[in-house]
Amino acid sequence: MFKVNLHLLEGCNFHCRTCFAHFDSKRLLSVEEWKHIIDNLYKSGQVNAVNFAGGEPFLYPYLGELVEYAHSLNLKVSIITNGSLVTKAWLDKYAHCVDMIGFSIDSFNRNISITMGRCSHNKQTFGIDEFLNIYPYLLEHNIKIKINTVVNRFNYKEQFSHNLVGLKIDRWKVLKVKEFNNGKFNNHDLLITMEQFNEFVKANPYKNRIVEDSLVNSYFVIDANGNLLDNSPEAYGTVGSLLTEKFNDVFSRFNFDRALYESRYTKTELYAA
Repeated sequence: MFKVNLHLLEGCNFHCRTCFAHFDSKRLLSVEEWKHIIDNLYKSGQVNAVNFAGGEPFLYPYLGELVEYAHSLNLKVSIITNGSLVTKAWLDKYAHCVDMIGFSIDSFNRNISITMGRCSHNKQTFGIDEFLNIYPYLLEHNIKIKINTVVNRFNYKEQFSHNLVGLKIDRWKVLKVKEFNNGKFNNHDLLITMEQFNEFVKANPYKNRIVEDSLVNSYFVIDANGNLLDNSPEAYGTVGSLLTEKFNDVFSRFNFDRALYESRYTKTELYAA
């Protein structure tokens, strides 16, 4: 059974330069269109979990409604967010439908975050203080906590993991920045070598850490237009639309790396915090 990432929109209040979510989509799919896609996934018999992403999913006006809908189908629900728009009020209303919230945090250093564009236009960042403000409410609602960190040229020397000591973090995913070029946007100046990536990994041990140096065709990414994407560097593009085709038909054309996908859930590294 698979988890599928639903990128509800491209819009974001941050402008992170490591982000690959550039779908050339200026309109939002309606809540009914996203429910159709969720139904499509559910009826395939191959999907048991959905992850709401963006852009910034908390900017999508019907996120709560979609969370409730997916939960009503007994799908596991997670969200990946930059954290800046997560509130106690939202958690009080919808947390019972959410299994996990993942926070994209590439740095706890404010200056590095700003350099990477991981901030709003008025230089608002989401660092350790902001995380600790929302942390008690996540525990109160028994929501699992995940952190995603993309290692790149600006943060690979950072001492990151000591900020997590003593916190209940269910999974910390450390990813090597993926090369991206869609003809309009590229991140070539952020790329690092495997040696530099391993330097960060060695300097930042942590329990429940997962290290990934490749994301190619091991994630199900549904873009803001409702399309399943092929994310291999040589063939980046659309596999098919889940608005007009059954998921199983689209999946049959997807160059999927099942072994890499399955390894993601078995290779948690247990290090002392």
